[in-house]
Amino acid sequence: MRIFFTLAFIITSTVLPAQDRLIRLTYDNDFFSATDRYYTQGVRLEYIAPVFQKSPVNHILFKDRNAQLFAGIAIERDGFTPGSIRIDTIPIGNRPYAATSFLSSFVIAVNQETHTKLTSQFDVGIIGPASGGKEEQTAIHNAINGLPPLGWQYQVANDVVLNYMFQYEKGIVNNEYFQLAGLTQARLGTLFTDASAGALIRVGFMNDYFSNLGITAQNGSRKFQVYGFAKATGKAVGYNATMQGGLFNESIYTLKPDEINRTTAQAFYGIVIAYKRFQLEYTKAHITKEFKNGVSHGWGHCAVSFCF
Repeated sequence: MRIFFTLAFIITSTVLPAQDRLIRLTYDNDFFSATDRYYTQGVRLEYIAPVFQKSPVNHILFKDRNAQLFAGIAIERDGFTPGSIRIDTIPIGNRPYAATSFLSSFVIAVNQETHTKLTSQFDVGIIGPASGGKEEQTAIHNAINGLPPLGWQYQVANDVVLNYMFQYEKGIVNNEYFQLAGLTQARLGTLFTDASAGALIRVGFMNDYFSNLGITAQNGSRKFQVYGFAKATGKAVGYNATMQGGLFNESIYTLKPDEINRTTAQAFYGIVIAYKRFQLEYTKAHITKEFKNGVSHGWGHCAVSFCF
């Protein structure tokens, strides 16, 4: 995979016309909320560059031909655990252990004139022991002298991840220091099938949300940015393989359909600091309980981005 990213970097840096390229690394962990349960860790590495506009996958992704298009790929790994990692038996009535790894191809279409942003993404990967979730969490706990997690042998079985996501965002109020946007999102596939809607507010010194990727290598944008934001969404849940298991292989233990909460609410708030082509973000996330015997949950989200 390192070779793949290196070759892509060389191609996009030397062959194609000048356009923003961006690398973003994000890290989620519920350690920032002083817990160790449910969605416990997530890592995502994105690379956006003009060469990915030629990807054959883009034929099934949404594009606004009048918008500025950004295409990229991403690698993502996520881990999920029961409410306690100290129980070495099947966690009846609780969330099962689960780990996912997948490769994503995505397109972001930003239209400054209409104040709209379309994001579509196709994921291919795996859920189950082959993702290495047990080994990863055990290694982290050993490194910090934490207690070893118990019960991974009952995790969701190996299965395929094929998922499609579409998100539409529309600016409602747009001025130099305040922006309000509405958003809708739908996901369909073997990992997640759900639909959500909500709103985003940004306040501070910032570039127009609908002008670029947040930071840009082009001239004419604000060099220094600092702003706060908040986002709230409601979600209707159809299927969640991290709790219900994959579609093709039977797991030792999963939650039953009537144990899943079919509606949830999420809240996100944070701060972004950027200077020229470099950006830092920290977000706190909260979600209402996802299954009948669960509780609400939270985690922290950190992101580092560099545009060139």
